[in-house]
Amino acid sequence: MSKAPVPAIVFADIDSAPPIRLFDRGDRLAARLEALAVRRVTLVLCSRRTRAEVEGIRQGLGIFHPFVCENGAAAFVPERYFGSDLENSRKVGGYEAIEFGSPYEQVVDTLRRVANRLHLRVQGFHDMSVEQVSREHGLPLLEARLAKLREYTEPFRLLSANPVAEFRLLKTLSAAGLTCVSLGSFHHAGTAPGARAAAAVLTTLYRMTFGSIVTAVVGGGVSAADIEPRVDLRLEMPAGGPVDWLAAIVQDIDNIREARLSRPAGRYAR
Repeated sequence: MSKAPVPAIVFADIDSAPPIRLFDRGDRLAARLEALAVRRVTLVLCSRRTRAEVEGIRQGLGIFHPFVCENGAAAFVPERYFGSDLENSRKVGGYEAIEFGSPYEQVVDTLRRVANRLHLRVQGFHDMSVEQVSREHGLPLLEARLAKLREYTEPFRLLSANPVAEFRLLKTLSAAGLTCVSLGSFHHAGTAPGARAAAAVLTTLYRMTFGSIVTAVVGGGVSAADIEPRVDLRLEMPAGGPVDWLAAIVQDIDNIREARLSRPAGRYAR
């Protein structure tokens, strides 16, 4: 009887992927997912999108593992996924949320206070209707509604173009504890500096569960430095969509399993 393969944990930046519609299920995608399951490969989706948006993508893919949303602000783990309740987590909607970002209302309040102090007019998702979000981002109304269900980060923009004022605003927001990521004409304000902490905690939890794992990163949203002690495999997101990058994982993951065994992990800390 052949020995079971060492589990592989793959952090996939779905924001690097083609449009959401390419995640529709099909025979080829189902075959790739089956191949991942047979090889004990776990896909952890990472995104700047909201929990509601990522849930839709997970359902479309048929993947129900933990995921990271809103630029690393939280990791959502299905309840009892690791066999026991997680420390420093909050139960919400069937998940145990390990949070690294401040609540949405606090972020919006800080943004407004700073903008008012600088006498600048800003517009955030909090101020916009579903129809406005749909129009500004070219999203169907349903996706725009999901994009507004924010829990940790606030997309915003200045209402009048002024590079000097924008620089002052971003600098002052940073001093106030907000990290701003520029995406198109909007900045995304929050208190989590990216997926690093969430990826590190999930990696530790998987090591505590399985003992030894190999790790991989797909796409640019989670850097190799996010995974400790180092990532075993780094893949770019192919233009063809999830079938292609899942195929790449299936092809490459077996090649790295014997390269090294991951070190044992102690208790994780927030």
